[in-house]
Amino acid sequence: MFVGFQMNAQVGINTTAPSPASILEISSTRDNIIFGGLMPPRVPTLANRNSINPSASDIGLLVFVEEVLCYQVWNGTTWEDIHCLNTVSLLGIFQNFDLNTSWGYRSDVPFFDNGNDGFFGITDNNNNGFSNLSTMTNNFLGIRDLDDEGINGTTGFATITFNTINISEAPSGVTLSFNYEFFEFDNGDDVFYTISIDGVPQTEIQLIDGMANSSISGSVSEVIPPGTTSVGLSIRIRQDGAGDYAGFDNFAIAPI
Repeated sequence: MFVGFQMNAQVGINTTAPSPASILEISSTRDNIIFGGLMPPRVPTLANRNSINPSASDIGLLVFVEEVLCYQVWNGTTWEDIHCLNTVSLLGIFQNFDLNTSWGYRSDVPFFDNGNDGFFGITDNNNNGFSNLSTMTNNFLGIRDLDDEGINGTTGFATITFNTINISEAPSGVTLSFNYEFFEFDNGDDVFYTISIDGVPQTEIQLIDGMANSSISGSVSEVIPPGTTSVGLSIRIRQDGAGDYAGFDNFAIAPI
């Protein structure tokens, strides 16, 4: 006769008395004299990291990307920097949705693709009417009918929040920049951006106040002064209507 049973216990590595509050406890010492650390999974390049291809349910997945010297965590939408060993004064921080993706971000509205009914996410100008965005090249952040007739998206604002970046080692300050284009934005279609300096949101700037098929393109370039410790960026977008398109690309923080 065989009897099946389940045992519940803590697991210890380098310790015989793991904490009862833990599933796994790893001691930093062996025989109280030899010290060691925890090595997370290391991937050589951003392309290698992208090949992991996590899903929305894999929130919390952790890697160390050697190409940009950053610990990154999957937030359900994109890879987000936890801490980077490099400084902005050496390499700069970029997000162009292609290869230069060291500046992580998150969206409070999940990305979606409902074809002709609406789109919110990473795309290119070969995707349906995104060809109307003539200044956008390669991959970019695209929006078409963010309301999506109530199926996805939101009737209010979607906010894209970029990671806060430590720029304390940029002695002359930095420039924060990005490109944008809007096609046939109507009344009620609005976009704003806010820069945060040392954790304090600055005055919100309106990029477009849509009315009667407004179409504009351009770039933002803001100088962040010397002595600043950290900088962040958020963009608020409200848009309804399947014939209207928006695109954002080439986000960067570069030393002056």
